[in-house]
Amino acid sequence: MRPVAIIPALALVALIWATDLPATLGAHPQWSGKSALIGAPIGLAFAWIAAMWIAAVPRLVIFAAITALAGTAAFLGKRAFVASFGDSALAGQFWFFGWIGTMAGIAALALTLAAFALRR
Repeated sequence: MRPVAIIPALALVALIWATDLPATLGAHPQWSGKSALIGAPIGLAFAWIAAMWIAAVPRLVIFAAITALAGTAAFLGKRAFVASFGDSALAGQFWFFGWIGTMAGIAALALTLAAFALRR
């Protein structure tokens, strides 16, 4: 993977953080920015390490699946947390960590796509 590939991935994550997209999509407004700041470095590191052992197309599928599963966990965690009137700590953790996983998946997917585009 070329180091230049990280620039578009960081730009996408910065855009997501600056526009507060997680809060718009259902993250709690207090920690929606934190989910991008915590999840993005994790996803970028994971994508960089995975590039050493896994080909580009399987990585795209894996990171898309991670993003979808984490987004589903965040969505269902929010529904359960709201239904419990804020009493379910487990549902709140699914909501919070689901958003961190979603941001990590988006960052990893963006880095993999940028590396795939810059492959030539």
